[in-house]
Parts: sequence; structure tokens; C-alpha cells
Amino acid sequence: MNIINTRIQQLREKMKALKLDAYIVPSTDPHQSEYVCDYWKVRTYFSGFSGSAGTLVVTANEAALWTDGRYFLQVEQECAGTDVHLFKQVVPHAPEHIPWICNELAENAVIGLDYRQFSKSQIDYLLGFSTPKNIVLNHQPHLVNEIWTDRPALPSEKVKVHSLEFSGESTASKLNKVKAEIENQQADYYLLSSLDDIAWLFNIRSTDIDFTPLVTAYGVVGKEKSYLFSDTNRYSSELIEVFNTLNIEVLDYDLIADKLPELSKGKKIVTDAASLNYASFDAIEGEIIFQQSLVQQLKTIKNEVEIENTKKCMLKDGLAMTKFFMWLEDELKERAISEYEIGKKLTSFRKEQPLYKDDSFASIVGYQGNGAIIHYTAPEKGSAMVENKGLLLIDSGAQYENGTTDITRTVWLGGEVSEEIKTAYTSVLKGHIELDQMQFPKGTVGMQLDAFARMHLWKQGLNFPHGTGHGIGSYGMVHEPTQGFTSNMTTSRGAEAHKPNQFTTIEPGCYKKDTYGIRIENVVVSKVNEINDFGEFYGFEALTVFPIDTQLIDVTLLEKSQIDWLNNYHEKVYNTLSTKLKPSEKDWLKEKCKAL
Repeated sequence: MNIINTRIQQLREKMKALKLDAYIVPSTDPHQSEYVCDYWKVRTYFSGFSGSAGTLVVTANEAALWTDGRYFLQVEQECAGTDVHLFKQVVPHAPEHIPWICNELAENAVIGLDYRQFSKSQIDYLLGFSTPKNIVLNHQPHLVNEIWTDRPALPSEKVKVHSLEFSGESTASKLNKVKAEIENQQADYYLLSSLDDIAWLFNIRSTDIDFTPLVTAYGVVGKEKSYLFSDTNRYSSELIEVFNTLNIEVLDYDLIADKLPELSKGKKIVTDAASLNYASFDAIEGEIIFQQSLVQQLKTIKNEVEIENTKKCMLKDGLAMTKFFMWLEDELKERAISEYEIGKKLTSFRKEQPLYKDDSFASIVGYQGNGAIIHYTAPEKGSAMVENKGLLLIDSGAQYENGTTDITRTVWLGGEVSEEIKTAYTSVLKGHIELDQMQFPKGTVGMQLDAFARMHLWKQGLNFPHGTGHGIGSYGMVHEPTQGFTSNMTTSRGAEAHKPNQFTTIEPGCYKKDTYGIRIENVVVSKVNEINDFGEFYGFEALTVFPIDTQLIDVTLLEKSQIDWLNNYHEKVYNTLSTKLKPSEKDWLKEKCKAL
């Protein structure tokens, strides 16, 4: 029996002893994070699936894993030979496992779960299906530890201040905005659970989560005094003193369970039901006012300091990418290179840039058919050998102390390009240009804009199974709420209206299983284009500066305006990067930016 099946069997034995008919294992931590520290990789431990989104449901007879189209091929590979069965989500991020599990279970059945890993909103949704059948929810905070005996420790790296020269706004100023909302709601406290909200509000960063500079903590803002619940051993005496001057007390992380009832009794607390875990909700004894996180809304609007710093990051990233692709082209003339080595080499070029801290996610280096695995991770042993021919997709990014990057380029390495690939690539490019050039009225949501990136693909009978883009932080989360582009209203990416000064990716694609993957991605900043009698109209400005491969384009499919866009973009790329390059690098870039 393989290790995953053994773990599932151990879980079933515990379930039987506790009289549980099902156990739900989500991807998240107590802060509803998309990416989690090793301690909270519970779903990966029991399923073998390492993607960032998915839910495992274990019953006596089934180990069912739900995830979206980005991960279908990855699940097939990682869960091969196990008892885990893939259930393909029809709508990405929709909780389709809930009606399934409640339909499968008999009346009066018992579902086990760890309340810390589920938000108040998620439990409410589950209760809507379980209550009619008298299905009971049973909180099991210790069950996993009884099986996962060598579970990793929680993060312990030191916490650092994110300086004003990069954040553009002081902690005191940010706290005052939250305190104003407390007054507006006639409340006493504002409870924050989301790690990216806390990192932004308190201007703190660390390395708790792979590729994401966040700190494991809860935050409680009061009208007079505020609290930060985090491992106090991680804070220097100097940082504690800084917080003391702001009337912020740092208490141990686990004390939140004892302090919440004390602070909330007879009081009003404002919080977000989407990020508040159910165990914390259960501990609150006062009145709760639910609202979308104010900090999340404040954070998504970037200030001028953040915008200017991100432009500097894009310059650094463009320089690193230039040096990397020159290396790749030269090296492929001499030998084949593994996808894994290519990813590591790209990281090494980024590390040479000032203020580099980490990659912003594990680089996706997909050669030929591997490019069709949307969130593919090349294994150290056994990854494909890249040759001087065919199609290579590289999706990568970095965390610099002054900003976050995310870029995808699909390049042709040699040989004759098929008409099928040219048509698909050109349609993806046209969709990218279409959305980049969009002008739209205030109030337009992501789902409305998403269709414009797909329209040219649809005309060719093509499509892609993921959203067209996501928000991105400033030395923060590479997938930052709230705005984005997607084809449904299930998440905020489809439902939220775009506003000026937000960072968002534009990344349409096209994928054919075992054959090719194509994606073109830039980060853009939204801006006010014009204000007239018909209202406010917004648009986008590309921040990413690196050439788009023109070898794969069928120019006959492009309109003049699209050719003009590409030529103008490449002129901007060359003018931005060339002054920082050596003569040989400048010559390479000039050729890549040559006008159509």
C-alpha cells in the first residue's frame, strides 16, 4: 500500500473510532490563506496533491478530491496509484463538494472537520445543506496531529518592518482609517484574520509562507488600544517598542482563543465572515458586525510610492529576464536542459537584482505538452529535457522588497511552427491586447471584462479553463484580492468592480493536452482615462517590460491597431531596458523588439 493510501486508511480508522461518517480536508489555514505554511498542508498530506486549491472529502468508501481546471492534469499525475478520485469542478472555486457530501450521507450522519480551517461563511453554507438532513458537524482540532506525528512546526523566522519608503503609508495612518470605520459602525473593535491584511496594516513582513512575505498573526484594532497575536519570540525588542508607541500590544498567537471572549464580552466587533475562521467566531461573546474587510479594500488601491516602486521592480525583472533568455538561447545550442534547471537558473538571474527576497511562486517551466498543465511544477528528477526546438512556456515572478512581479512568456525555440499553434498563439495575443486596450465605465466588474480576452479565441473554437487575471500585491501576495478577470461571479475576481490604481494581471491562454500550452501575461495598473458627461472611464497601463515572442504570430490574423499596440509596447520595452544593458544584451533586445 502506498503512503497516501496508508494515511487515508489511518484517517478512516480515526473516523470510525470517533463515529464520523465523513471528514473534510480543505487547502487553507486558520486565516483562509491561498498558500499555507508546511504545518497547514493537511490536504497535501492526505491526498498527495500539491496544488493551491482543492478540497478532499473522505468517507468510509470514497476519497474525493475537488479542484478546478488549472489542476486536472496535475491531480492525474500526483494522485496516480492512490485511492484519491478527482471530481472536476464545473465552476472554479465553487463549493461543489458540499451538496455532494450531504447527498451521499444518510440522515443524522456526522461530518468531522477542524473549525479553524473553515470560515464563518463556509460553515454557514455547509449548514444550509446539512441541517435539512440533521447532519451534525463535529469540531476535531486534534485528529490530524494524531496521524501526522512528524508534522512541521509553525514558522519562527524574525518579523521585520516594511519600511515607509516602500509602503508609502505609516502604520499609524492605516490604523486611523480602521479606527474611523470602528466609529462609523459604532463598534469597539475590528478583528482581522487575513494574513495579507495584517501584513499591510501593521507594515510587517516575514517568510511564513513559501514565496509570500507574510506573518502568522491575528490583529485586533481598538479605538484606543490594538493587539497583534503572533509568536512574541519573533519580534525584536526594538520592534516591540515601536508597536508600544502606537499602543499596540504583541501577545502570543495562541492567546487569541482566551483574549477574544474577554475583549468581546458586551462589545461590538467588526470583522469579515469570509476570513474569520469558525473557531474564532465561536469564541466571540459580543455582537458581531460583518462586512467585507476594510483593509482588503484599502490595500488593493495602490499609492504613488507603491506604483513607482513596482515600476522599478518591473525594470529589474525585465533585466533579469533578458539575461536569462540570452543564456537559454546560447546554452541550448550546446546541450539539452531540464525544465527544473531552467527554473533554477531564472531564479539565479533574479537574485542578482537589488532588493530581491524570493520568487513570488514556484516557476512554471512547461516544455511542449507539459505547458498544458496550467500550474505545472517541474520535478528535480525526471523533468522534460528542453531542446533547441518546439514550444516553451515560462510563468514566473519575484518578491522584491519594493514590489511583486508575475510574468508569462511562451517562446518558440526552433523548427517549423504549425498553423494550429500559430492560430492559437495569435488568438491569445489578440485577447491580451483587447483587454489591455479596454476602456470601460466605472462600476464594470471582472466578469464583464473577462469575455473580451476570450472573444478572439472563441471565434477559432478555442478557450481556456482559468480566469484571465488576478490582483497582485506590493511585496505581498502574488494573488491578491479583490479584483481580477474571470468568467463567473463565484469569486470577487468576477464580482468586484475595477478601480483606479489597482495592480492586475492579464493572462489569457490556450492549452491542448499532451501537445502545447500557451499563455501571455503582463501586470497592468488601472487608471482614469477620462471623465465626461457619461461618467468616469477607466483603462489599463502595462507595467511589465519584456518582449512578447513574435515568431509564433500569424500576422494575417492581426488588425492594424493590434500591430500598432505590439510595436508600441516593444518600443516601450526597449527604451526602458536598453539603458541598463551591455552592448551585446542591447543588440539581443533590439532584435526581439523589432517592429512587425
